[in-house]
Amino acid sequence: MATSRLAAMRRVLKTFFWMRMRGRRTGFALRFDHVRPGQLDIRAADGVIRIAATAARAARIGSEAATVLLAPDEEGRIRHDLPGMRFLLWHDIRTGREIRVPLYRAHDYVLGGLRAALSLILFPFRHGADLIGYFLKGDSAAGDRLERALLPQLAAADRPPDAATGLFGAGAMPPLTEPVDIILPVYNAADVLALCLERIAANTPEPHRLILIDDASPDPRVRPLLEDFVRRHPQARLLVNPQNLGFIGTVNRGLAEARGHVVLLNSDALVPPGWLTRLMAPILDDAAIASVTPLSNDAEIFDVPVECRARPLGPGEAEAADRAAARLNWRSALCDAPVGVGFCMAMARHWLELLPDLDTAFGRGYGEEVDWCRKAAALGARHVCAAHLFVEHRSGSSFGAEKAEWVRTNNRLISNRYPGYDLMVQQFRDKDPLVGPRLAVGIGMLGQGAPLRIYLAHRLGGGSEFWLQTRLEEVVTENGAALVVRDAPDPDRLQVELYCREGVTRCLVAPADLAAMLAGAEARHLVYSNLVGAEDPLGLIDSALSWLAPDDRLSVLFHDFLPLCPSYTLIGSKGRFCGLPGPEACQACYARLAVTSGKRPAAIDTWRAGWRKVMDRADELIAFSEDSRAQLARVWPDLAGRIELQPHRPEHLPRRIVPPPEGPLTVGVLGSIGHNKGAAILHDLAQHAAPDLGIVVIGRIDPAFAHHRIRVHGAYRREEIADLAEHYRIRCWLIPSIWPETFCFAVHETLATGLPVFVYDIGAQAGAAAEAINGHLLPLGCEGEALDRHLRRHLGASAAMPPALPA
Repeated sequence: MATSRLAAMRRVLKTFFWMRMRGRRTGFALRFDHVRPGQLDIRAADGVIRIAATAARAARIGSEAATVLLAPDEEGRIRHDLPGMRFLLWHDIRTGREIRVPLYRAHDYVLGGLRAALSLILFPFRHGADLIGYFLKGDSAAGDRLERALLPQLAAADRPPDAATGLFGAGAMPPLTEPVDIILPVYNAADVLALCLERIAANTPEPHRLILIDDASPDPRVRPLLEDFVRRHPQARLLVNPQNLGFIGTVNRGLAEARGHVVLLNSDALVPPGWLTRLMAPILDDAAIASVTPLSNDAEIFDVPVECRARPLGPGEAEAADRAAARLNWRSALCDAPVGVGFCMAMARHWLELLPDLDTAFGRGYGEEVDWCRKAAALGARHVCAAHLFVEHRSGSSFGAEKAEWVRTNNRLISNRYPGYDLMVQQFRDKDPLVGPRLAVGIGMLGQGAPLRIYLAHRLGGGSEFWLQTRLEEVVTENGAALVVRDAPDPDRLQVELYCREGVTRCLVAPADLAAMLAGAEARHLVYSNLVGAEDPLGLIDSALSWLAPDDRLSVLFHDFLPLCPSYTLIGSKGRFCGLPGPEACQACYARLAVTSGKRPAAIDTWRAGWRKVMDRADELIAFSEDSRAQLARVWPDLAGRIELQPHRPEHLPRRIVPPPEGPLTVGVLGSIGHNKGAAILHDLAQHAAPDLGIVVIGRIDPAFAHHRIRVHGAYRREEIADLAEHYRIRCWLIPSIWPETFCFAVHETLATGLPVFVYDIGAQAGAAAEAINGHLLPLGCEGEALDRHLRRHLGASAAMPPALPA
């Protein structure tokens, strides 16, 4: 046990050293384009590579930790912070050429070593109790604390925005005692106009004056419709433009008639009950507020469910969205914004006295409300979104489709007048301070009809994440939406992702707020996918069960064995597959497990009892291989009859390839290879194999197991596997995983190439290989020189087999 803990500590210390490295390279030439050569400046520190480059075209940029596709901006610049600390790869998309950029010079290694040494000298004085607890007593909680102290978690470059807390709860709104002037410019679109007027009449009991302005509509249905409405509603007044003035001229005529606070309302906006009190509350509460805009399905930065993605609404979605919005605490849901959106925008009388009309320089319209809002902001005004109100916008009806050239012209005018405006909007979008209300209202909108699928998942990628993303596409196509909930780096947050046709809204949410959001869905179907890496998986699954009503469904998927043991791969304290030996042996191993992130009780029986409660509540238990079902039945034999077998069916498998006829033995390894996936096996093979053996990892390997004979390709797409195998002249594949995988996509993908595939005789990977003509089983423990000999012996025997035909 002590040996395994020392090995774990060595890996941590190796990464600790790299985290202390600092490097800077400037003026590195990028000669992919002879006409416009580029230049690269990089700074590496604290596990992040800061990239500043000029380039002619897009590139795939990667490190040992991450890969990203980046394109230059209009000025040819690329700026990005990439996780990584050992090397940088720059892959030119057009030519396929790749360069490896060294991050450090010789003196950087000396300084990095000194920094690491100084930190380690001080470490025992600061963490002595945990060192004793971990190494002498096997205290895994102490090991967790040591790991966090040695390797502090850095904020992810793609960290989702934080949702505001305390979004729910009652809050009294100021009473609306004085009439509000509602200005409704009208041009054609009689059908939606009739709906708009019906909603105003039915849902506006507050004091108001409705100023209807017909902008010379040629549709003969419009005037009689307006005249009839005015006859039946004494607070309405009709103005008729003798000739078409356009939107801005029509609004300005209405503003000249108004006497109180104003609401600009498009004739394709459909207001819900209680809308006017909610819209006006911020203005009545704070004299500094000049404009208020609600959430909508088509209001740019105020869009729901996805920012800046318009959504045509289905039956009942608008009503459900507004019910969800109305549940929000109006003060907590209030959000400052750079601009209002004129489809439904309240304007305060005080600020209208200073800025009484819209600028006619914007012609037919588009951008005029931006201009008014920025002028007001220059005088000290605030503009806010009232996220406790949702107003449906059936855009494009009242004034026809906006012409691209007209929009571009007005955008240029805005940019010239307010040079910082575009940046201000982009910063608003990046921070997305409305993300909490957007998520809450989106869940209410999309959680109607079919039960809302809620997947509990981890943040570690891999095969289960690949399955999840594929499944999400299917669920969104079938049901319109799905939710993913993950553990978050912050203990008081959950990472929540709402998937729908328009895209994804992603944020960090307080658990209590998420529970309140989910209460707005009509029905829920919770799917446990994977919580490996969660700080408190039992606590999270308990919370998730509380989201469910008695009739809601629960499905449990066994992507790993976390419900059986915190060592979710069943790798025991000795660093190998434990075999689930029985209660006493399991407890002895459990007490001595090396560092396992997160909280766990003192006894493995308590751990399993917590998960057993989940199994008993579940409507279905699903395993993906016969071996997994057998492992689960060893602990819970009475559940064996309930566990359904549903193997994945991998799609888009690689084409078959012809093996290279001669040359050195190159062994291909596919995927992200950590300890459980066999990183130590690869390191040992690289150290002890004959000189002509090469190893190529198509994917990544834990840096602690790096070796000069192991070539790491980095990130790849599944459609590239066959091409990469040919490029690297791979003779065979090795799947070195040392745990009983529940399903192994890499085995199916490598078998599809037709090359020999070697796997250890364990888990779902062995089951798949045993059924294939090119699959070969290795005995557990076959490592180093023995593995090298085994590969060569079987490859020699398989040489007589007919080669795979080219696709």
